[in-house]
Amino acid sequence: MKIVITGASGGIGSALVNLARERGDYVIGISRSGKNADVNYNCDVLDVQCLAEVAEEVGDVDGLALLHGHGSGELWNKKIDALSGDDFLEVFKIDVVGSFNVVKAFAPNLKTNSSVVFATSTPAIVGDVYGVPYAVAKGALISLTRSLAKILSPIRVNSVAFGPVETKWVEWIDEVELSRFRERTLLKRLATPREAAEAIYWLLSPSSSYVTGQLLIVDGGESL
Repeated sequence: MKIVITGASGGIGSALVNLARERGDYVIGISRSGKNADVNYNCDVLDVQCLAEVAEEVGDVDGLALLHGHGSGELWNKKIDALSGDDFLEVFKIDVVGSFNVVKAFAPNLKTNSSVVFATSTPAIVGDVYGVPYAVAKGALISLTRSLAKILSPIRVNSVAFGPVETKWVEWIDEVELSRFRERTLLKRLATPREAAEAIYWLLSPSSSYVTGQLLIVDGGESL
């Protein structure tokens, strides 16, 4: 497959790049610091012109994985009385508008059997006391997934809702709280980035050829 991955330098993004290349796929990374893709473009997801130029240069693609996102420990830990409307707009702009920009730029490159996958999270479904703007934006991505599945059909569009995955957010909370995250899962542990990447890869691949418009929950049983 020929796959485009945004957020290719992040925890899950980097794991997906490595996994796909191990399996013989050609990977185009879009990130500010990624280096392990076959080719990487330093392109902001809010820069529509840059995205259009990359799409024109890349040509046809089989898969599009939207793994970028706003990341701030300070915002993650903000209490409700300290949050502002701008906090929500800042996250929404990158996570939702940025994702739409990427899909719009690459839509002409997608073929009948191509697949688009968004990364969202279980707090988008059940809520959380941490990172409320993130949860809200990820909820919007679920809606975007279902709408684009109808609009872009027969191109497949799905999303994955992740529970706690061992990425940079674990540095934003103390060990006691991190232990609580582990205990909330039935498997009593965090997922590895590789496990998260496997779920995305399945949705990108022909193995999920009859799956579209769906939300795959990969959370170790946290949301049960």
